[in-house]
Amino acid sequence: MDWHDALDRAIPHPPPRPADPAGLVAAGKRAVRRRQAVAVGGTALLVAAVIGLGSAYAPWHDRAAPTPPIATQSEADEALDAYPTQPPLSDDSPLRYDFDTKEVTFHDGWEEADRIGRKEIRRLIGSDYSQLFLAATNGEKTIYANFMNSTEIAYADAARTNGKSLSEWAEDVAAHHVRPRWSVGGSIRVGDGWTITRKVDNPLDYDLPWDSEAAVAEREGMEVWILFSGDKPESGGGGEGYGVAYAAPGQTIDEYIARRDKEIERDMAEGTSGYSASMSEAIEFGAGSKLVPIKGGVEILEQVANPDLGEKFAQGATRSAAARITIKGKEQFAIAREKDGLTLVYTIELAVEPRSEDRGTRSLEDALAIVKARETDEMGGGSLFR
Repeated sequence: MDWHDALDRAIPHPPPRPADPAGLVAAGKRAVRRRQAVAVGGTALLVAAVIGLGSAYAPWHDRAAPTPPIATQSEADEALDAYPTQPPLSDDSPLRYDFDTKEVTFHDGWEEADRIGRKEIRRLIGSDYSQLFLAATNGEKTIYANFMNSTEIAYADAARTNGKSLSEWAEDVAAHHVRPRWSVGGSIRVGDGWTITRKVDNPLDYDLPWDSEAAVAEREGMEVWILFSGDKPESGGGGEGYGVAYAAPGQTIDEYIARRDKEIERDMAEGTSGYSASMSEAIEFGAGSKLVPIKGGVEILEQVANPDLGEKFAQGATRSAAARITIKGKEQFAIAREKDGLTLVYTIELAVEPRSEDRGTRSLEDALAIVKARETDEMGGGSLFR
């Protein structure tokens, strides 16, 4: 096996999903720890920490059918309902659509002015983009609404759509997604005619190298809320997670941020901490399964032979070990395995918690538990070991 094969074996390719942390460490030690979900960055041999990735109510569709909202439980057993919620009837949101019964209800003094059903939506837009487009009027004002699913509902004042009919507005909405862009430490950018009308710096109160930013973006009377968060580790790369939701009349981006913060906290508690993994020449096997430094500036603080990292790690290995080490004073963890006459050594660097009050010393036991959780996650899709 040549070096290219070794590199290929070291790169986890598809992004893994968060793993169940049960059994990672003693419950008391983990009760106050927040967790990061993990995404994989292949070219840098990096498993970059990413939180809040995607949203059940992102206002665009690359899928044939919308994802329904899922009620889940927080750490305090508080039900986290989907947000934003469909607003009560008012002059700003004068129509409601029941996705179960298919019935439409109008605010007093309002009536239906036009509608585009699913068959016509497929003809206009080319896919099952929405359940219903509907226009309501009170004789003086007209409101357009796009009912994609129960948490993806867009409202717009027809007077602010540059004279578009409902069908023209429907085609325009589908063609001009907000498509926000952001890099850690930068500013949110939007395209396709969208304008940012409000920015909120670091609304999640993260500490470097983590950062967050939120914004309200507007286009022809329609608003969306945007929330980004991520980190930029010293080793390069940077995780980015985001949520995007259509603004709901009577609700605010501040409420949306508070809800997303709770969801992120829940996801962290249910996931495992992120880590970066890279090939290393800092240590090697000495006698038996003992690890020894290869070069100066490397110190082995503690080590363990034959660590339990799951079947993929153990299968075919003639010897293996793990250690807590320092390289020029910087603490890392190392995992070594000899298989088929080839020794591969990885240095593992655990991701920094988003908030400084949650950051603490991690033990070798902690690091191995986190790696094992990822390696034994059958649905994760990526592995350091084959």
